[in-house]
Amino acid sequence: MPELPEVHTTVEGIKKTAVGKSIKDVWSDYHVETARSSQQSLKNEKYFENFKKIVRGSKIIRAERRGKNILIHLNNRHTIIVHMKMTGHIMVGKYEKVGRAQGASWEVIEDGPLQDPYNKFVHLVFSLSDGRQLVLSDARKFASVTISKSDELNLHHNVGNLGLEPLDKNFSLEKFKKIFETKRNIPIKSLLMDQSVIAGIGNIYSDEILWAVGVHPTSVPHKIPVQMQNEIYKAMQKILNFSIKHGGDSKSDYRNIYGEKGGFQNFHKVYGRKGQRCQKSGCGGIIARMVIKGRSSHFCPSHQKRYG
Repeated sequence: MPELPEVHTTVEGIKKTAVGKSIKDVWSDYHVETARSSQQSLKNEKYFENFKKIVRGSKIIRAERRGKNILIHLNNRHTIIVHMKMTGHIMVGKYEKVGRAQGASWEVIEDGPLQDPYNKFVHLVFSLSDGRQLVLSDARKFASVTISKSDELNLHHNVGNLGLEPLDKNFSLEKFKKIFETKRNIPIKSLLMDQSVIAGIGNIYSDEILWAVGVHPTSVPHKIPVQMQNEIYKAMQKILNFSIKHGGDSKSDYRNIYGEKGGFQNFHKVYGRKGQRCQKSGCGGIIARMVIKGRSSHFCPSHQKRYG
């Protein structure tokens, strides 16, 4: 699932390619197989029809990230909210519609990275005023696309309950350390991934952060020494910024606005490395995997110490 660096990378791409463009038309087939869905998203046919009425003819004026959500602000005081879930990613390019009605699909008509097979699962298309399309490719159709009045975003279920932003200038070390007291007894892995506490971190970056500082993922937060809490805070910001610098992580489906892979998967120290030797100098441990509260966790049982 795309996490903070991947969503940040996508938002920066939208700023460069789509902000200032008008949306001439909208197409989606999310609702085709789920027309009777009760979800308040494009998977509900009536919701999609209303969504289309609001969006068509509007202009994209701004884009930003909140947690793992992409916020596309329109000039009609509405905001499109995209959560890419497991396999979604947004791209811009020239596409053509093939077929009609429910059997229609969209195919890219330009050469380059957009031809990557991972980019062919197009289920949402915004036709832009410059002749290109802003599309959402989503192999498993898990992504969530909704719309809200911009001044009511704090009431939206995907946005309103999110926690602190780990790269925000106001997210101080002091605020981070207070979390260790309020969330005293859940595993540190779960704390880092709790979107109501810290917004944007998932499996990949929680594993990499805890490996870097040598803390076992099942450690009890309030038992972790203060100095080690400081190290987690610094490692969190360092690793997230490093991934942003390298365009995010494309170990799985994620691609950027141009259909290109990110590069952070080339720097994994622990995530997805079960059974491989630990890369920490002088360690010699073998990376293990366990499930913590339903989520996979990779760690080194040799140098990652458990607290509590």
